[in-house]
Amino acid sequence: MQETYTVKKIVLKNKAYLVYFNDEEAIILNEDQIVEHRIIVGSIFTKNDYQKIKKSAQITKYYNKTLHYIDFKPRTKKEVEDYLAKCELNKSDIDKIIKKLITIKYLDDERYAKSYVSEGMRKGKGRNYLFQQLQNKGLDKKMIETSLEAYELVDERANALKMATKMLNIVKKYPLKKQQILITNHLLQDGFNYDIINYVFSNIELIDESSDLLNKEYQKLLAKELDKNKIITKLLAKGFEYSTIKELVENNKYN
Repeated sequence: MQETYTVKKIVLKNKAYLVYFNDEEAIILNEDQIVEHRIIVGSIFTKNDYQKIKKSAQITKYYNKTLHYIDFKPRTKKEVEDYLAKCELNKSDIDKIIKKLITIKYLDDERYAKSYVSEGMRKGKGRNYLFQQLQNKGLDKKMIETSLEAYELVDERANALKMATKMLNIVKKYPLKKQQILITNHLLQDGFNYDIINYVFSNIELIDESSDLLNKEYQKLLAKELDKNKIITKLLAKGFEYSTIKELVENNKYN
């Protein structure tokens, strides 16, 4: 005799229907599913039909979770695929959810890329940074390049220059060589290329106020009773100029 499942009870809760079959746990369905499967108290379903209803409920469950995931923060297609891959769904079910989300415009990689670039420009990031981030999110290279067309060279230069200018007061306590390294590394991390960086250095003036720091570092090393050559080597490693170090050492009595 074929196994059957009878609807014992239906409970409406927060616009969702809790449907109880036999002694099984409730299956949560929406109104469209109730109508589609013609579910009323007393309805009898074969095991195959019952499994279809369960599968439909499962897909809806993760579809709703995905909507919340996207509402919390815009996502790319790949991000949603990775999210759903962690759920109890096969690739076919994942594809169904993705397709529906694209259809209702909840997923739109092209729109996402344009928005991400616009926000990145506002935050002062470089093109390389934006390209890498969008690539990591699974966007097509051509789509990324197209979205970056909105980021003109003049704007990228202005962002890099603004960032470097802000750093001047922070790095001026260091020798010029170290200032250049610090500013360069910061700009590279934020996605600016060397052409942009060279433009920046041709448009800012570095101020060397490292004499106090040099004296402090020198006194620390002196207290360790290091010999003259070791002190000079260590100060060179910290970015101080040899001529400045030599002058300091010669002007101080060495024990």
